[in-house]
Amino acid sequence: MLKRHLKIKTNLASMFSLHVRRVAYSGHEFSPLFTLQYQRGYSPHKLCKMLNKYFLYNSNQLKMFQTFEECVFQSTQKLSCSTLIKKNNKQIILQKTPNKYKNNEQKYIQYTEDQKYGEAVETLNTLQTNAETLRLSMKHNVNHLDDTHKYLLRSGLTLFDLKKLSYIHVSGTKGKGSTCALTESILYAYGLKTGFYSSPHLVSVTERIRVNGEPISKEKFTRYFWKIYDKLQDAKDFEHDMPAYFKFLTILAFHVFLEERVEVVILEVGIGGELDCTNIVPNTKTVGITSLGLEHTSLLGKTLNEIAWQKAGIIKPGSTVYTSVTQEDCIRIIRGRCKEKGGVQFHKVPDFELYFQDEKDRELKKSLNHVIFLNGSLAIQLAYDWLRQNRKDMSESKEINKAYLTTQVVEGLINCHWPGRCQIIKYLNLNMHLDGAHTSESMNICGSWFSQSANYTENPKILIFNTTGDRDSTTLLKILKSFSDFDLVCFLPNVITSAGSNTPDTQLIHAHIEQLERAKMHARNWELLCLEDHTPNFAKVFPSLLSCFQYIQDEFDKSQQLDVLVTGSLHLLGATILSLNKLYKDV
Repeated sequence: MLKRHLKIKTNLASMFSLHVRRVAYSGHEFSPLFTLQYQRGYSPHKLCKMLNKYFLYNSNQLKMFQTFEECVFQSTQKLSCSTLIKKNNKQIILQKTPNKYKNNEQKYIQYTEDQKYGEAVETLNTLQTNAETLRLSMKHNVNHLDDTHKYLLRSGLTLFDLKKLSYIHVSGTKGKGSTCALTESILYAYGLKTGFYSSPHLVSVTERIRVNGEPISKEKFTRYFWKIYDKLQDAKDFEHDMPAYFKFLTILAFHVFLEERVEVVILEVGIGGELDCTNIVPNTKTVGITSLGLEHTSLLGKTLNEIAWQKAGIIKPGSTVYTSVTQEDCIRIIRGRCKEKGGVQFHKVPDFELYFQDEKDRELKKSLNHVIFLNGSLAIQLAYDWLRQNRKDMSESKEINKAYLTTQVVEGLINCHWPGRCQIIKYLNLNMHLDGAHTSESMNICGSWFSQSANYTENPKILIFNTTGDRDSTTLLKILKSFSDFDLVCFLPNVITSAGSNTPDTQLIHAHIEQLERAKMHARNWELLCLEDHTPNFAKVFPSLLSCFQYIQDEFDKSQQLDVLVTGSLHLLGATILSLNKLYKDV
């Protein structure tokens, strides 16, 4: 099939795709034949002439066409399917698709939607920064805000347009995604139309842009993607003058939230804060800073104080800041940045335990998971603050930063779904424990959670582990080792197959061979830890997740329940879910 030609200098908004699928004599086969481009306003007669001309110069395609009695035609215009019928060996005619192909037509429409989404994601991946370029960017501390502003203007938006949205902006080392998800869930429980931009995604890139708690549809993503991509392509000053992957998605998210008319945007920082491209928003009134730890040290600084300064960069003049940071030095840095911005109120949120003073509240507390215990207080106060500033009819006149629960808050905490954080999924005999912990603090929580969930059973325990970036795997593995004794430890790249091929949605910037070398390094670190505490070493290195799960299937009795912990990287979790879906697709 011909791919969309992105370098056509004509107005791409007036171009459509003509997809043709062949139908066998039995009426069951429905497979691709070819795709052509045509302009707006083509009549069925003109389309037929175009096809006849195409067949005249493509005898092989005509020969293929002649082996089938009919071909189903579908345009990317909002038209119903039609059928191409052979008039003779050189001509074809067009008629409405008969009812006997109705089911095939629906399947085809779904196929083309998935295909168009796939093409959009593959094109998006061409904007992905390769590993070496990313390292250079970190080394030279590139300011991404000017670039983001430039591409935002080219996409058709201004900073004045961004001011039409109301934001809650959240930075931090760990828990910022969970905090945002909880805040979004609480505000949705209040009846507000919410927008939520986060990263990374687990399985589908649509997870990064949510409206009312749900990822936008693939159809909407595709429509918004091509609208923005084509504008940016037309405005290029030189060949590679395009925003990088995350920058592009940030701009796309603003377009979505404006068009969908959301009432509040919960915006999660990508990396850092001061120079993160989400920090282009000029009017944030509610700011959250989650717990801090050492991360991305080559970009953000080698000390917690330096990292705290970067994270506090999202504070705007006149905003209210809430934080769950515990280190006094870091709090001092954040307070200093508040003073620097001017007119800023600063609050350290109450301990989560203080929300459960009543007996009925203590019963609720037992049903909440570790993620809520860690990030719940900050999420609640962010929601309260936004309501206080924007919807006085929904807010209670209570003391600011006070620990209390409303019906909507309880509903939001209970109904929040944030996959990949203290999540358990069952696949046949595999009790999969999924947690994207990648810092010392979050790994302690992960280890404790898995220990409480699995250590009371006699099931074999399996660890599947990988990290990305400059994480200290020895520290993370030592923490996990202190909580559980594992019968098998698997180190591997974040890829589904040994060929290193993920889906386009989960394509990574690090090459498979580079990831495999990193997995071997993790295995060496684990071996040293085993020698240090005189415990047996059950570690193995695998080239992919599928090879890992196939080994587990062969090594353990299928009637035996297995407790499996997958942690160290959110990218690993996404690839794990896809691998299990592939492995158990017929179950």
